[in-house]
Amino acid sequence: MSLGFVKSKMRHHLAGWLRLLRAGLLFIFDSIILQSGRKETLRREGAIFCLHGLGDLLLAGHAITRLAGDMRARGLRAVLFVHPARVEFARRYLDVDEVEGIDRHRFTRKLSYRACVLKTVSGRFALAVQPTYNRMLRVEDALLRATGAPEKIGSAGHAPFIWPIERKLGDRYYTRLIQAQPGPLHELERHAEFMAGLGFIIPAEPWLISQWDPPPKNVTLPSGDYLVVSANASDLRRSWSVEKFLQAAQQIATQHRLAVVFIGDKKNSLPIRWPDVAAGQPELIDLCGQTTTADLPGVLARAKLVISNDSGTYHLGVSLNRPTLAVGGSGLPARYFPYPRETLWLTKVLYHPVPCAGCNWRCIYTPSRSETAWCLRQISWPELAAAADELLCHRT
Repeated sequence: MSLGFVKSKMRHHLAGWLRLLRAGLLFIFDSIILQSGRKETLRREGAIFCLHGLGDLLLAGHAITRLAGDMRARGLRAVLFVHPARVEFARRYLDVDEVEGIDRHRFTRKLSYRACVLKTVSGRFALAVQPTYNRMLRVEDALLRATGAPEKIGSAGHAPFIWPIERKLGDRYYTRLIQAQPGPLHELERHAEFMAGLGFIIPAEPWLISQWDPPPKNVTLPSGDYLVVSANASDLRRSWSVEKFLQAAQQIATQHRLAVVFIGDKKNSLPIRWPDVAAGQPELIDLCGQTTTADLPGVLARAKLVISNDSGTYHLGVSLNRPTLAVGGSGLPARYFPYPRETLWLTKVLYHPVPCAGCNWRCIYTPSRSETAWCLRQISWPELAAAADELLCHRT
């Protein structure tokens, strides 16, 4: 057993006990806020909580739509809670009655924000549902508790995100918990499992977006064919090197006569330009920091190929039924890739199986949270270029 592994396990256990202490203090805080601020109203709404990233929202698309339909059948307005950065996207593309934002990180770190959110959800709902397998005591469980809804339904949750003692505490806040079978399942299959526990059948396949808004006027796209590259991910450990993305994109675009569009939530620290500057290079457009999540379907919908990390852009490319290629790591194997019937959706994830797979991104070789995880660094840019060539040739 390596010293790095022992240190990683010690850090994990210490972080777990500190997390449990924080959850206990937040429970006391929540009790005070709810006791002083709860206002009962006519409960004519149903709440659905899906507070993680864009990819998680897309993978829950079928479940959210079916839950919203059931709420309407009960005479309730379906209110979907998502991360604030996904509110406009959800309003445009998900069939719900209302969308509201909750930042799960601010909710656990800033008490004034937490108090405001607790008061916002308190006393409104006749039904509250959280289908999230990544259930956490201080987030999903706390929000379900705060609603005070007569009917509160949730997933039993995933072990790395909720310790047994946290589960024992949080289970009390639900009127019904849907058990999850052990072993790895893709998130599409996990949502189908959750809905089956409620008596609903949904397909374990991508939720597709058939109509989209065009990109805003300030976003200029190539007039001809192009590929899209997204070098961002929600966690820096899951972010492949920008330089490698550029090298691969340069070769792919040259070989297939495509322009290249770079997108991202914010400007990268490195300039987006070709590593090998020469005459006749493909057109390169840097849109990093210029598009919102709600704009992305209009940007990706015409792309001949989408290249990204294992991120929301990857899942959005699949939902738009575009050829999509991603670079994946080993933190949570089988949960987000490969898709069930992967070849049907013209998608592929480059992934090198490693002995330490399943670390939940607690990498023993890359202790810094600001560095790319070791397993991703094993993938070379020529591998990505070759996989892209194969995907493009298969499509034609």
